[in-house]
Amino acid sequence: MDVMKTKKYAYGIIIIFCLTGAIVFFFNIGISTLTGLAKGDDYIYYDPKQIPVLLELPVMVIADVAVICLLLPFRQKTDKMMQKLFIPVMVYCPTALVFGLLIAMIISFYPLGTHYYKCDSTSIISSGSHYARSKEICQQNVSSFTSEKR
Repeated sequence: MDVMKTKKYAYGIIIIFCLTGAIVFFFNIGISTLTGLAKGDDYIYYDPKQIPVLLELPVMVIADVAVICLLLPFRQKTDKMMQKLFIPVMVYCPTALVFGLLIAMIISFYPLGTHYYKCDSTSIISSGSHYARSKEICQQNVSSFTSEKR
């Protein structure tokens, strides 16, 4: 077997594992945040970037399928199929991004701005924040976090 061909398959498999892991991770984080908002949980973590990323998950799934199709031995048929999918994906991608940003702004203003109290953000890296129904719940979770850290 050729070294270049083996390298191509190894890179393809690594890309498939990384994309699939990212899909599962972003789906779990986004869904847990949205279900927490819908159920009216007392304490939630919200990052405005979660909504656009959640809406872009179908594009990531199609990219995952495209990498799988590149590794298949019958590329002529799969290339034609991917070319047909390319135009709808390129229309969906910016549309989902715009709607995701609008939905994220609406969530930031209405449910979080009116029904939740923003706890102090302790993270420098993430732009997300913790939200609680009252200051007492926020202080209770902060004190439990600091006691666990010791």
